[in-house]
Amino acid sequence: MSKKILITGSGGFVGKNLYSILKPDFEICGIDIVKNEFVDKVIDVSDRAALKNILDGFQPDVIVHLAALSNVEKCEMEKELADKCNVLPTKILAAWSAHHDKKIIYISSDYVYDGKKGGYDENDAVNPAQYYGETKVEGEKIVSALKNYIIFRPTVIYGWDPDGMNFFMQLYRNMKDGKAMRIMTDQISNPTFVLDLCRLIKKAIASDVVGKFVATGNEIFGRYDFAVKICDYFGWDKNLLVPVGTKSLGQIAKRPMNCSTINKLAVEKFDFNFNNLEHNLAIIRGQMV
Repeated sequence: MSKKILITGSGGFVGKNLYSILKPDFEICGIDIVKNEFVDKVIDVSDRAALKNILDGFQPDVIVHLAALSNVEKCEMEKELADKCNVLPTKILAAWSAHHDKKIIYISSDYVYDGKKGGYDENDAVNPAQYYGETKVEGEKIVSALKNYIIFRPTVIYGWDPDGMNFFMQLYRNMKDGKAMRIMTDQISNPTFVLDLCRLIKKAIASDVVGKFVATGNEIFGRYDFAVKICDYFGWDKNLLVPVGTKSLGQIAKRPMNCSTINKLAVEKFDFNFNNLEHNLAIIRGQMV
């Protein structure tokens, strides 16, 4: 009997890729508020009765909790909505998991860090600079009270997604249309390739490891430099990239500036390798054909 895996947010960018990667080896139930080929049941995960009904019916061995309101500005402006989307469902899933002694893999964010120093790992204190990060910290607290859990902290998840708006796709569309794109020069992080994250989650499903893990790529880039490297690889017009400082964007929610991270613990504990940017862009090029 293959393990039963429940994926929340299976209709989203990471969810679609994870569903595809896990489907050959596991019995999957994908749930989301949107309907597409990767969603088996359409529900609002903040609906306690509906979510509990699916959990009781499917009886998953592992829950991969991806569903979240990730719009940082919206979370800052609508905190009650952020709690409803990011905290409440985590409480419902954790309560069910505790009662049935099942495993949760919770996808958090590097936004749990304040971004003041860089070089963050699992030993650094969390200190989010905005409300989105606060909801992720709260989710981590809820999940880490369980016996069997894994928390992953990725960032700037990128990859090919014709329907999506991840950083790569925004850049691709602007380049295709010949439009200038303002990109921050002062935000530093370790972008995470979506297929790397999904491979890591698959390894985690089969693992007995418990704990919190940075789940970011090996390479550190400023956001502007990241865009330049992508343009160089694909031969896109770098003159369309407009370097700007974060302050000039007038965003309400604060962003962590230097949120570079160290993924050493995840690499060791899961016997995992994160591929380099050039390798990942070659995969994307193949997907674009």
